[in-house]
Amino acid sequence: MSHGKFVISLDFEMFWGVEDTQSIAAYGRNVLGEWQAIPRMLARFRAHGVNATWATVGAIMCRDYGEWRARRCTGTRSAAVPEPWADAEDALLKQYPRLFFARPLVERILETDGQELGSHTFSHFYCKDKRATPAGFVEDLARAASLAAGMGIVFRTIVFPRNQISPAFLALLPAAGILVYRGNAQHWLYRNGDAVPGGTAGRVMRKADAFVPLSGSCCRREQVDGTLVNVPASAFLYAWSALSEPLMALRLHRIKQGMTEAARTGGLFHLWWHPHNFGVNLEANLAMLEQVLLHYRLLADRFGMQSQCMGAFAGMTDAQPPAPQPCLVSAGTSYALFWQGAR
Repeated sequence: MSHGKFVISLDFEMFWGVEDTQSIAAYGRNVLGEWQAIPRMLARFRAHGVNATWATVGAIMCRDYGEWRARRCTGTRSAAVPEPWADAEDALLKQYPRLFFARPLVERILETDGQELGSHTFSHFYCKDKRATPAGFVEDLARAASLAAGMGIVFRTIVFPRNQISPAFLALLPAAGILVYRGNAQHWLYRNGDAVPGGTAGRVMRKADAFVPLSGSCCRREQVDGTLVNVPASAFLYAWSALSEPLMALRLHRIKQGMTEAARTGGLFHLWWHPHNFGVNLEANLAMLEQVLLHYRLLADRFGMQSQCMGAFAGMTDAQPPAPQPCLVSAGTSYALFWQGAR
């Protein structure tokens, strides 16, 4: 029997991921807190030998507003942000650069053993927006890939913003060299990404599912979809809050139960969250994460469970990136040269 797999992916998006739903006044503190939260999370991953995929909005890798302005694609943001927002967005980027640009944090990730940089598109592109087009998506991916290449990275994996997945856009990934994506659980609560059926009732049920198994088991299996590998999500790691603290034991039990099932059966448990979820109440959130990581160590010792980045699943498909090229991947404080097309 194969060993169970523990996968962590983080949607690293800074304010790009919430600018259409949050204000700086209401949520800026959470995003600013990523500057402290990410190094602390990396330290915990390193201490427990845990690999993780950081699905990164490409614009974050820009050094400053000037570089972003030079690289931005006309019309790209319109697929994610309403046109009237464009001028306001431009002003916010100038006024609050540390909420949008975080190249030093990306470099910190790359300097840490076992961490993979994945794509979260350049602009936090919404594939199910009525203005989104395949051509716009391809161009957006290319801009993210160009920034990554400047840091010696070639993307092999993607997490779709807001988990908005559609076959038409999936079909474009292999030509961009991307072979692995995070799919949605097929339960009706999750299969459509951020679009939750049932309105408020559906959102309440999704939140309740973090505490009790309304959607059933969280154990998954990776799936080869033609030239792509789907590494489906198991659970979202909700941030600590005073309101939910009395139920914290239930939430952790739900996660640990899924991890244990995956370890015992050779399955997959894929946990995900956003770094900005840890941007406030950092110590409480790290304590919660520590319990999850300690449980992984227990399962690794008892059942041989393995921690894997999403990119580790690329070998399950025969598809090859368009052209092998040398790039640099994280190897502690140095970088190891490898060929992108190699297995």
